[in-house]
Amino acid sequence: MIRVLHPGLFTTVQDSGRWGYQRFGIPVAGPMDPVSHRMANLLVGNRPSCATLEVTLAGPRLEFESDLLLAVCGAEFELLLDGEPVPGDTVLAARKGQRLAFGRRRQGARAYIAAAGGFDVPRVLGSRATHVGSGMGGVGGRALAAG
Repeated sequence: MIRVLHPGLFTTVQDSGRWGYQRFGIPVAGPMDPVSHRMANLLVGNRPSCATLEVTLAGPRLEFESDLLLAVCGAEFELLLDGEPVPGDTVLAARKGQRLAFGRRRQGARAYIAAAGGFDVPRVLGSRATHVGSGMGGVGGRALAAG
């Protein structure tokens, strides 16, 4: 679906969080900006709670391994699809082999990349949300890495 060429500063998988386990000391995790997370999902036709990629301060470079509808919402970044500027907060149609790069950040701290159909990573206690401190959720409980 998507290959990570460069992970950015701190890019993780987040869904609406891991609720109901706090009494056991399990963190909720989930998006730092839930409104932008939901908006990105709704733009591509996902449920508001679907997993997105949460981008923090400096964004990734991604290559699409299939045609895909996506949206980037939240912090305002310069976005380039195959080197051409594209807007945030709207639906983008990426083709197989195209690359999305995040350039300069203009404002805000976190952006959310939603893909039609969501990101299929294993659920841990009902959630795909990454919590790096506990090594839980997302891709092996860590931020994304190239590969």
